[in-house]
Amino acid sequence: MNVQSAAMGAGAFTPSAPSYLSARDAIRMLRRHARLLLLIAAAVMGSALAFYLLAEPRYDATTVMRVAVDDFRPDDSDNPASIREAEQLRTHQIETQIQLLGSRMVARQTVRDLALYNDPDFNPNADPTKRKTASAKEAAQKASGDASLSDPTDADDGPSPQLIERTTDRLLSAVKVAQDGQSDFINVTVSSGSPAKAAKIANKIAGNYIRLQVTERRAARTRAVKQLQELAQRSRSELLGDEMAIAAYRRDHRIDAGPGRDADVAQMARLASELAASGAGLAEARVRANGGGSAMSPLLADLRGQQSTISRRRAELSTLYGREHPDVKKATAELAEVDTAIAAETARIERQMSDEASAQGARASMLAGSLGAMRGQSLQRGIASVALADLERRAETTRALYLSLSQRLQRAEQARDSVRPDATVSSAALLPTQPSFPRAGQIAGVAVGASFILGMIAMLVAEALQDQVRNAGEVQRLVNLPTFGMVPEIQGHKHVQAHLRVAKEPFTLFAEAIRRSELKLRRYLASQNGKVIQITSPLPGDGKTTMAISLAAAAVASGRTAVMVDLDLRRPGLPDVFDGSLCEKDLVGYLEGRAELDEILVESPSLSGLKAVPVRAAAEDPGHTLNSPRMATLFSRLREDFDLVIINSPPILAVGDAELLAAFADATILILRWGHTTPELLQATTSAFDAPISGIIFNRVHFAKHARLSYGDAIQHFPRNSPYHKGEPHGWRQRLGWTESA
Repeated sequence: MNVQSAAMGAGAFTPSAPSYLSARDAIRMLRRHARLLLLIAAAVMGSALAFYLLAEPRYDATTVMRVAVDDFRPDDSDNPASIREAEQLRTHQIETQIQLLGSRMVARQTVRDLALYNDPDFNPNADPTKRKTASAKEAAQKASGDASLSDPTDADDGPSPQLIERTTDRLLSAVKVAQDGQSDFINVTVSSGSPAKAAKIANKIAGNYIRLQVTERRAARTRAVKQLQELAQRSRSELLGDEMAIAAYRRDHRIDAGPGRDADVAQMARLASELAASGAGLAEARVRANGGGSAMSPLLADLRGQQSTISRRRAELSTLYGREHPDVKKATAELAEVDTAIAAETARIERQMSDEASAQGARASMLAGSLGAMRGQSLQRGIASVALADLERRAETTRALYLSLSQRLQRAEQARDSVRPDATVSSAALLPTQPSFPRAGQIAGVAVGASFILGMIAMLVAEALQDQVRNAGEVQRLVNLPTFGMVPEIQGHKHVQAHLRVAKEPFTLFAEAIRRSELKLRRYLASQNGKVIQITSPLPGDGKTTMAISLAAAAVASGRTAVMVDLDLRRPGLPDVFDGSLCEKDLVGYLEGRAELDEILVESPSLSGLKAVPVRAAAEDPGHTLNSPRMATLFSRLREDFDLVIINSPPILAVGDAELLAAFADATILILRWGHTTPELLQATTSAFDAPISGIIFNRVHFAKHARLSYGDAIQHFPRNSPYHKGEPHGWRQRLGWTESA
């Protein structure tokens, strides 16, 4: 069984504190620092009350402006804007108007109009008489109907630009421009010590914004109209120049402005058709001319008929009468005449057809020449038309630009006189009746919040500054050791020794705490089958010697035998307790072989049964003495003769004797001085001690303070158990901060 489990079995082990801050821990922390929290709360609330009574009241006046949000429609599309695009445009327009309303330009104009540079609220060095003069001048200007914005800087004694800018800065710090929720309304709020002044400035800012925006927008549109007029005039001049260039080019290249190329194509088609017809006629005429006898005419046909008749008749006559017959000869003569007539007629017809063929050939040649000439002219005109087309395209572009500029100019001239601002006054600022600052509710809320925050900070700082180990939970968390007891500081008569207080005054708080610790140690040693306890501490002055004697006295008071062995060979602590009972021989003599155990064992003259093995004086070589082979014999004898053996060893961080003596002890108890031992000191002690430590005991505990700090342990409830602690000096409960209870 290890040390921790044994302590738990004996009932001495205290559960470890959680690593997180629970609600109960937070409540205990608040209880520990309740006075500090109340003090901070009282100071903060008092300061808040003084501030509320002494602070100058401020009044807020608000002018509500409404932003004219138009539906967004892209320039290149007739489709309505999407919901997202419309919302983005709306947000952009509202943010733009907020920036304009809170701009320096509007504030500067307001400073000039209201002569705020003469107002002590905005200029600490202002002269109030000048402000009255400026106000009277402004009233006179309004009465005379002067609508122009007054500019006091035009006067000979006007303010300097630096003063205007400083006053503008102060005005901007008193103005707040913000959107009213998600609506299209903007609140222009002005804070001032005067209700009338706040309302006047708020309304003036809204009015100046509207006038400045309308004036600037009208001037911008006038400039835009002028620019469009100049652009339109320039475009018109360019268009006239382009059209004159086209006319001159047509004239130089003899290009008509009529149908042009289409007419040429139609005429060439007609000539080609005529040329084809003429060629066909020429071929036919040549065929007829080359055909000879095949040519025919009415006369020739008649003559050929006569020739056939006469030839048939002569043949008949020749058959009947012979060739020499007169009728035959007559027929032969008639036939010769007819042949002659046929030959003449045939020659005439051939001449006529030859003349027709010649005429057709001449006409075809003429038509071919005309067609070729026209084709040449068409090709030349086509080449010239390239440059003409470029001139015409340029003129067309210039014409389109001129028409567009003319339309834009017309729209700009129509919109020039219809100027309206992007935001209008929806509700003018009224005279505030209640101050906006200070307000009791706000001041109280801020004070409560500040009290809480400052109190929490102060509490955490106080917790951090309390750099001492004060309870068993901290010990368990830091070094994982149980706590066997918490012993209060001895109250009353300081000359009463601790062991006598335990034995002779059993109803005292100190005696009860010692007996509790001794009982837990007894159970622990029983579980460990041991009798020897080493008592040590981190540093001198922690009360280890007093604790060792008190534990031994508690054992004797319970009917057990106990002995205390003083092994602090450098600073012996028992001569004062056992004064008058010391012999010449001591523990050092025994360890050096110059004495026996019976010769050095002494009994307390004031408490029968309490024995000790003292050291009269510091050893010359403590390390050599502690390494004596008789050390084992000493503890073997003491284990046989006594129920409890307590070793009073030197502090751990002072020397290494305690670590050497741990080999002879069944348990090592570390004594911590309550309110003085720091976490770093405790951890350094356990790290330096290269041996098991069974647990700790807190010494010189301030029970009243510990209970007030509310660590959640048993001591927190001790004030309710005061009737059981009798025998304390008069007024001890009052000194501890406790009250008597029934």
